[in-house]
This record gives sequence, C-alpha cells and structure tokens, in this order.
Amino acid sequence: MKTLPLLYSKFTIFFAFLLLLIPHLQGFAQGDLSAFTATGRGVATTFTTDYQTIGINPANLGFRRSFRDPLLTIGFFEQSSSFFSGALNRGELIQTVLSPSDINLSLEEKARAVPRLQNRALSASIDFMIVGIGLSLPKAGGFAFSMRDKIQLFTRLNPTVTEIAFLGNNASYFPEVLLSNGRIIRNSTNLPENVREQVIGGGYYNNPQLARNYGEILDGSRLSAAWYREYNFSYGVKIIDQYNLAVHIGAGAKLLRGIALIDLLAENNQLIQDNISLSPTFGLTFGEDPSNPTAPGFISPEQNASRFKKYLGAKPVGTGFGFDMGVNIVIKKNFYLGAALTNIGSINWTGNAYNLSNGRLEQIEGTGLNTYNIFAASEENIRFGGDKSLFQLNGVNEIRTQLPSTLRIGGSYEYFRTFHIGFDVIVPLNDVSGNFNEAWYGIGGDWRINRWFKFSMGFNTGGNQGGKVNIPMGITYNSSRRWYEIGFATRDISSYLASNFAGGTTISFASGFLRFKINEIRLGKARNR
Repeated sequence: MKTLPLLYSKFTIFFAFLLLLIPHLQGFAQGDLSAFTATGRGVATTFTTDYQTIGINPANLGFRRSFRDPLLTIGFFEQSSSFFSGALNRGELIQTVLSPSDINLSLEEKARAVPRLQNRALSASIDFMIVGIGLSLPKAGGFAFSMRDKIQLFTRLNPTVTEIAFLGNNASYFPEVLLSNGRIIRNSTNLPENVREQVIGGGYYNNPQLARNYGEILDGSRLSAAWYREYNFSYGVKIIDQYNLAVHIGAGAKLLRGIALIDLLAENNQLIQDNISLSPTFGLTFGEDPSNPTAPGFISPEQNASRFKKYLGAKPVGTGFGFDMGVNIVIKKNFYLGAALTNIGSINWTGNAYNLSNGRLEQIEGTGLNTYNIFAASEENIRFGGDKSLFQLNGVNEIRTQLPSTLRIGGSYEYFRTFHIGFDVIVPLNDVSGNFNEAWYGIGGDWRINRWFKFSMGFNTGGNQGGKVNIPMGITYNSSRRWYEIGFATRDISSYLASNFAGGTTISFASGFLRFKINEIRLGKARNR
C-alpha cells in the first residue's frame, strides 16, 4: 500500500495534536503542570486551586483563603506543550517538531547522527484542556470538573536501533543486501549509487538463523507514548479548622478514553513491553485483518474537516477508569504541606491492538529516516509493519495497561500573599507508557508584583529529562476586579537563550486566555467584588 501524497506526516500521531494548537498560538507539560499559572513556577502540589488542581491535588479544592476567593471559576482551551531532546540544539528541535519535512539528511549526515542520538532521551508532553469548571462553597467544599487531552512521548534508543532507524538497509546490522537480479552482495555504506538503486530486498540475512530477535535488537531501548482523553470530577473539603491548623482532603474520579498507545521496552535481551494500539481516526491502518497486519498505509482524511474535528473528534480505542486522592495541611495560615496519589487505575485497549512479535529481524526495506522526527516517516524511509518491515505485529483482542501513577509531595510558604515559594517531588509508582522514568524535583514560587500582575519562576530536574536543569518562567495578569485572568509561561526559559544548556534543550509554551472568576451569584446574576 503506497502512502498518499502529502499524508506521510500523519504518522506523526502524537505531534499532530500540536498542529491543532499552532493556529491559535502562532507560536511539556510535565508532572501534570498543564495549568499556565503553574507551568511558570514548576511546582504545584500546594499552589493550584479550582479546576486547575485536578490531577495534581484534589484536596486544594477545599481550601479558601478569604471571602474574596471566587465561588465559580470557568476556563476554556488552556494548553501546555513541551518538547525535550538531550542531543538536538534549539533550532533542530523546533524544526523537528514543527516542520520535519523540511529536514532532508544525506546518507553521510545520517551516519553522523547515529552516535549523536543513540542512548539520548527525546520526550514530549502536550496537555490541552477543553473546558474546566470549579465551584467553591464555604461550607460544602469545592467541586471541579475538566475535560482534557493528555499526550506523553518518550524515546531512548540503543545504538543498533538508532543505526537501523537512520541508515535503514545500510545499517551494519545487515550483512547482505538483495539485488533485483537475484544476487546477494555484502552490505556497505560505500556501495556505488548504481548498485544501491538495484537493491530490492533492503537489508538482508542470507542465513536467517544468524539474525537477532527483537528482544536482543531493542535491548536497553524504550519507546513509549500515550494519548488519553480525560473526564475528571474532583471534590475537596476542610475537615479540621483550628486557628493554627487546617486539614483538607480530596478525591477525584476520572473516565479515560484511549486515543493511542505505544509501549516498547526491552531489557536483558527480552521484550518487557510490546503493546501498540492506535485510533483509526488519523488514517493510519495496518489492514483489515488484525491477525495479519500489513505495512501501514494511510486512508484519505474526511474532506473539509477541520483540525478541531479530526483531532478532538478522534475515535477512542480504549476505555479506563482512575482516581486521585490528596491531603493539604495548613500550619499557622502560611505554611503548607501537601501529598497526593494520582492516576490510580487502568485502561483496556480493544481497538487496533497489537503486540510486537519476538521473532527475528531478517530483512527490511527503506533507506532510513531523513529527519530527526522518528514519527515523520514514509514507507520509502522505513516500513513499520508487514512484510520486510522494521516491526512484525500480531493482532490481539485486548491490551490492559495500568495508568501512569505517581506520588506527589510538596510544601510551600506564603509571605503576606506577596511571595509564595515551595518545592515539589514527584515519584513514579509504575513503569508504564506515559509515566516518568525517574523522580522529578522542583522548587519555585510566585511574586505578586501588584494587584494585576504575578511573576513566576523556578528550577526543576529529573522526570523524562535526566539531569537537564530547567528554568521555568511565567507571568499572569488579573483584571482590576479579578474576574478575568490571562497568562503565558514556558517550561524552560534557558533553552530560548542558549542551546543544550544544562543537559539538553527544552522548547515549551503554556497559555490561558479564557479564564473567568465569579465572586458572588445572586438571583441568577453574577457579581464581582
């Protein structure tokens, strides 16, 4: 099946959602810092309120500082997106994300890219909240609801997989290539162009028993991606109210619809995770027979359909349930301690579900990727399914995976509502697609410059970015009566000033334009103090 013209980039399943946001931005969220008010400081466990605390610490819904706190908060279309590379510089990363088709690496450039990219992390996180509603009642507690899409991607490939991905049938893994005249010759990166044009079988093992299986080939590699649509209802209440001590607890329940899952992991030459499930909405198909998947192809997209309809209307291929729970302790009205368990639950993937076969990789077709974006591939570059492909897939009826569960611990101190500084530690509780690979640490805070502007800044490291040190920064504007809020933030300001600063490059942007707060509701009319 041939790739339709101009549709090959639709294999960028997880970057496609960013394209939906670009027209509105003209321009990662990590650790559930999707709220633009939290992204700029990098810490959130004891800071966030109303619907923005969903997925972070539902206990914060029970907390009210004063009678001026809004009773009702409504927000639309808040987003936070972030991309990290431990190898690429700022310009390369931006081009890889936004316009991978403009990169066309030569064979020599691809060979140089292999040692540069092998065993280096590439991660992305996109969080897009469609709607959020928070209701805070002084006696009953706080209620919140949100609908959002969450996308997480992480890759770290060993030298063998990196070489195969970029060099294709030129990779040293394959000792021979098969020519159109039936001859089998030794493989070499120095083959003359007229000989290379006769290659029909790609990289080849004349003796299949000498080929390695996928557990051996992928050993030490991780390729994970998850896309969920989340409907979350949370509640928080104060259970202890004394002069020097207040204790709040909260819980949240969520319905999850799975849009896409890729989870490949090999350790000690064995496949540990081998799951793939993708929504058919984006045109990617492995054929009509799940038990005999073909090379991936693309079907024509719906005519005259907007990006909003195509991506936000993506057909789910999985369903799951989860819950969050948390506590927030306030000591002497200014010192806060919080902890939360988030994303406890599971999801069943029942559509377009496949497992990677642990057979032998004997032969592939394709000359390898000519861009750094491993998801922006055509069948001419490398085949991801079917005969002579990089991966051999087996159809299955169902894949059950745990949600990416985390433990959050945080603390902060507020000084006269002018300065608020604190710390967060986020510990992954399982090793599933979409979760952190290691613990995440951050410090940060807010400075309320005046009644209109709040400036945020912090430092963080860990998660899916290894030793990279990020410097988040953001600014938030409140209208004079505090009924309207707007803000912008970035996960790492340093990457905009210097490439590969402190262990890598992070390109991120968070924003919120439609956030409204109502202080009083009387006789059906809203009032703001």
